[in-house]
Amino acid sequence: MDKYKGSKNFKFYLIVVVIAIVVFIFLGLLGVGAVKMTGTKNFCTVCHSMKPMALSYEADVHGGNNKTGLRVECVYCHLPQTSTLAYLFVKAKTGLHHIYAESFYNLKKFDWQENRKHRESFTYDSACLKCHSNLENATMSNLKAFNGHRAYFAKTTKQTCVSCHPSAGHKNLGIYLDKMSKK
Repeated sequence: MDKYKGSKNFKFYLIVVVIAIVVFIFLGLLGVGAVKMTGTKNFCTVCHSMKPMALSYEADVHGGNNKTGLRVECVYCHLPQTSTLAYLFVKAKTGLHHIYAESFYNLKKFDWQENRKHRESFTYDSACLKCHSNLENATMSNLKAFNGHRAYFAKTTKQTCVSCHPSAGHKNLGIYLDKMSKK
């Protein structure tokens, strides 16, 4: 190793490795920043078609309309929270679909109310359970609440959180969508 220390090749390779590490760290931080920035309400609702979703979200407890002002970002519910790979894959797939739809669909003729019937396909329980992790224990003292969740806890149903809680995250979304369709 000593015979290479003084050589020009060693210094060159060392400089290349250090530059590569710095570039890798910079690109990683840039990527993390981009992923975070594109997961906020301000980014998700920049398109006109998302206006009703933004307004109903802001009216909901999950959108910050609560005592503490705590806000759940769009990506918590609309992307899987099970793994980083699943999160990034669905984020990329969904993002590309939204760009395509905003560019080529006639969104004024899109049936948003009909789309809500498929909410289980674009809302993930992993997010609900991340925040409501103590749900089973919390509902045991309330027989009505526990019975309502019993099949879910026993994993004997295919229903998801939004199957029974269709307005979670978007208070009165139907009303906002109806207002948009009348314009």
